[in-house]
Amino acid sequence: MKKILVKFLLIIFLALLVLPIIVLAADANPLTNLKSAAPELITGDTIYDLTGKIIQALLGFIGVLFIILIIYGGFMWMTAGGDSSKIQKAKDIIIKATIGLVIIMSSYAIVYTIIDQFSS
Repeated sequence: MKKILVKFLLIIFLALLVLPIIVLAADANPLTNLKSAAPELITGDTIYDLTGKIIQALLGFIGVLFIILIIYGGFMWMTAGGDSSKIQKAKDIIIKATIGLVIIMSSYAIVYTIIDQFSS
């Protein structure tokens, strides 16, 4: 098991070393083609549109994190092996992540409604 972990960490380390080499192939002036690369992000005429899109993107990212936490809690529950303290910890993670996901989804709906009212 230790050899597999060492090999896995070595592969990740080498992949991270190669990553900056890939970045060097980027355009020298990336802002010149910004509108053609992501026209749906540039179409907003007001600051409200831009702010709304940024907030919605952040809330979407946080929502993905809560989904990952729910999956992690499920994994902990499946691997608890009958240990009641681990099962309770996994249940707590799943419940709290579900509550957080509901809050984020509600926030997303509220922000969408407010930004829609301001932008029109």
